[in-house]
Parts: sequence; C-alpha cells; structure tokens
Amino acid sequence: MGKYRVVAGQNIYDVALYLYGSIEGVVDLLINNPDLSFATTLTAGRELVYTDDFVIRADVVAYNGLHGIVPANGERHVYPKTFTLPLAVVLTLAAGIITVQCAVSGAGQLEIDWGDNSDTETVLLADTPQLLTHTFDNKVRDRRRIRWFTDACFRSIDWSGLKPRSLVLVQTLPVEELTLTHATLSLESLRLLSGTYSLNLSNCALADLAPLAECRELMTLDLSAARLKPTVIDHYLTTLVEHYGDRRNCTVILPTAPTGTYREPDRDTETGRYRIASGMEAVWVILHEEAWNEGGAWKFIIDDITYTVE
Repeated sequence: MGKYRVVAGQNIYDVALYLYGSIEGVVDLLINNPDLSFATTLTAGRELVYTDDFVIRADVVAYNGLHGIVPANGERHVYPKTFTLPLAVVLTLAAGIITVQCAVSGAGQLEIDWGDNSDTETVLLADTPQLLTHTFDNKVRDRRRIRWFTDACFRSIDWSGLKPRSLVLVQTLPVEELTLTHATLSLESLRLLSGTYSLNLSNCALADLAPLAECRELMTLDLSAARLKPTVIDHYLTTLVEHYGDRRNCTVILPTAPTGTYREPDRDTETGRYRIASGMEAVWVILHEEAWNEGGAWKFIIDDITYTVE
C-alpha cells in the first residue's frame, strides 16, 4: 500500500486525480481509508492510504508529473465575501508563499481577506499584540493579494512575517508603532500613516526615503542594516530640512553615512540661507537649528557614531 500526504487546498477529488488520473479513484481512497467520506474536509499534512500501481488514466498522471501539477482546487464556497468595515490596506505577496504571520494590537476591529478560499478572518484588537498566522489553501500564478478592512486605531502592527512585495494604504492608517523588516518595496503609501512615532524598517531594501518626511510625528526611525544608497539618504535628509514644518524630534538610525562632511554649510550671499551640498551638512543643520531641538534633541546614529545637539 502507498501513503500520500495531502497538500494545502486539496479535496478528495484532487487527490484522486493526482494519484489515479481520474476522480473515479475516490472509490479506492474510500476503501483504504475507512474514516474518509465525500463530506470530509481534508487538511494539509493528512496521510491517506492508497493502492500501489492502481492507475485509471496513466496519461493524466504522467502529464501532471512531467509538468509538476498538483491539483488543489479546494472548496470555493466562501465567495463572494462581505465586509462591514472600509478597505484600509492592500498588500501583495509572492505567489509561492505558503504560510505567513503578522502581529497587531490596538482598539477596534479588523477584517482580513487572505486572498484564498478561506472565510473572512475577524480580529478584535487588544492592548497586547496578537500573532495572526495563516496557511493559504490554494495556489496562485501571480502575486497573492491580502486586504485589510478596518477603521481601528492600532497600537502596533508588525508586517514583517508577511514578506510583502507591495503595500498600499487606501486611507489614513492610525498606528503608533509600525514594524516592517527584511522587505523590498516602495514606501510611498506610508505618507498616509497617522500618529506613528516608531517605525522599524531595518534590513529593508529601499529606493526612496522621501515619503517618510511626511511622517511628522516620528520619534524613532530604525533603518539599521537597510540597503540604501548614500544618495537616497541624502535626499531624505535634505527633504527634512527643506520641509521641516511642525514635527517631533527624532532618533534616526542609519546603516551607512550620507555623503559629505559633517560641517556647517555655506550660505547664499544674497538670501543668507544655507546651501546644503551633502547629507552630512543636512544633519549639521538639523542638529544646530535651535527651534527644531527645543522640545527634545534630534539624534543620528551612523556607523555606531552618535551625532546630536552639542
């Protein structure tokens, strides 16, 4: 007798098609597995016994094996899905990911569409972070899409375990602490963050930090071990200086030094304004502008060297 381990998203007919080349093979499965019935919902990892060398359509079995096809049609009864809250976040993931997780805390309710055949997951937020784990029950050819429907106020969100390829905020998202590490994606949507005072983007590969200049309530920005070009850091720092406005003082952890030398920039002879020529000169201006450091001192940690108000 042979033994077969069920793949996520498979039903009894999928297994029969894979083993025997025809759904008629369910008869052999039912005979060899007395606890199995047509109403049984298979779970990933379950072991089924089948008759060795019993094949109904050898050509189908051979074709599936040659092309690496594993039928996994699952149950399709959950669509269309309905939601009671507004759409807030859309994340896309690589198609091959099987299991993901994230952590959330706050006040309110969150509805998650995992982008597979599972029902809507409803989460009641609490002060203590909840770890949400999901195993996808189907396969997709292109990227998988996850949608969050909510009007909650988040205390913390950690999306690192989702490994998103893209992130789109559809509306303003209130979150105090946001963590998203080891990702490669655009930060454009982070302009819509609200009330965020801590942002952890360590170990990310980022092509543009300018959207973070819109996060005026940040008090900690962790970019340690992030893959950033010095010119990208320069652009972010000069944007901070040029559009400082009303914002909190912040501790910024950088993985590498911006360009230039830490010194006072030259001034324009006509206007008297600084002519910032490098990222390190922008750091000097931020730390030496008294009005920007009255409520608390800015701090830049670069290559384990701390630059702050003297």
